[in-house]
Amino acid sequence: MFAVAACVAAFALFACDHYKAPASMRSAFYEKYPTAVDVEWEKKHGHAVAEFTMPGVGECEAWYTKGGVWLMTKFDIKYSDLPQAVRTAFEAAYGAQTPVDDVERLDRNTGETIYFIEATIVVNGYLTEIYLDYAPDGTLLRTAVDVEDYDNVYFYLP
Repeated sequence: MFAVAACVAAFALFACDHYKAPASMRSAFYEKYPTAVDVEWEKKHGHAVAEFTMPGVGECEAWYTKGGVWLMTKFDIKYSDLPQAVRTAFEAAYGAQTPVDDVERLDRNTGETIYFIEATIVVNGYLTEIYLDYAPDGTLLRTAVDVEDYDNVYFYLP
């Protein structure tokens, strides 16, 4: 029983890609997000990523280069916080009654903002997850359907 518990603990430890960000990167992070709490650093796709919570906002991810340059931050937002043009485009394409599972905003260091909508639609009689990326003016940038472990953010890494 002890051996099984030790193996499970070891697997959990190695499955996580925890990262100790350099002090300069942590300092730059807290300068940008001084109210961040529950900050955990990881490495993803060769980048340093701070996963954190912003009081009054929710869960967020800030992405940095290995050298500590901020690239982008993803924020959980409410559907009602989307720009009207994005809501209008989504509802015109999928209907106002389409169940929306998740909405996020991505702020990039280029000044560009992208909005992500994850919704459930019916395709050929089956409930299907659809992932949509929109520009603030309602232009559809990307679409993915029923992709396992899909994360839109990877498409916007430099």
